[in-house]
Amino acid sequence: MNILKNNNTRIERLTFDDKIHIYLSSGDVLVLPLDYTSRLNGATKEELEQYCLIADGIGVHFEALDEDISLAGIIHYKMTHDLMAS
Repeated sequence: MNILKNNNTRIERLTFDDKIHIYLSSGDVLVLPLDYTSRLNGATKEELEQYCLIADGIGVHFEALDEDISLAGIIHYKMTHDLMAS
């Protein structure tokens, strides 16, 4: 099942501090820990900032890290981790 099927929500931009802030076209902001993947966890802020949106905003490529993450994967992660935290 595709979480984003029939949904036009896309990633618009990212910002970084001690977490990754993902700004969506819907106006929502998703926040991920840096340990979302091992490559992101070990990255410097400069490496994180070298990203580009891919596939019209349904994913992010981190050039310096050779790492890709998808909006579908982020939503799945948030759904499972937010349920576990409740």
